[in-house]
Amino acid sequence: MKNTFSLLSEVNIDDVMSGYHVEYPFDLKTDKQEMLASVEDVSIFLRALNDGSLFNEGEQEIYSSIYEYEYKGLVPGYQSIAKYHKDTDAVAIQFTGPTYFEGYNWNLAYIVYGRIVKIVSRQKGS
Repeated sequence: MKNTFSLLSEVNIDDVMSGYHVEYPFDLKTDKQEMLASVEDVSIFLRALNDGSLFNEGEQEIYSSIYEYEYKGLVPGYQSIAKYHKDTDAVAIQFTGPTYFEGYNWNLAYIVYGRIVKIVSRQKGS
C-alpha cells in the first residue's frame, strides 16, 4: 500500500479529492482528517483482512468472529462504504459527497451502493 497516510501534511494537497458539506460553502479537504487512503489501498487492505494474509495462524478465525471487515462512515465533506463481497470475490468501494447529516445523502449512497453490488453480482454470475 503506497497511498495511505495518517497525516494530511504527508500528501500533495492537489491530489486530495475535494469535500463539501451541504450549506457550508468551503472545501473541507484541508480540514484535519484522521487518515487518507486511495481506493486501491482500501481495496488491498480489505481483501487482505478477508483472505487472512494479515493474520498469524488462528488469528483470522478469532477476529472474524468479532468484526466485520468493512467500513461505513462519514466526516464532514466525505462519506464512504467499503466492503468485500465473498460471493463475487470483489471489493466494492464508494466514496461520495457532499455530506448532509440529515440522512438524505447517506441513504441515497446506500441505495446506489446496493445497486452497484447487484450489477457486479449479475456480471460475475453470467
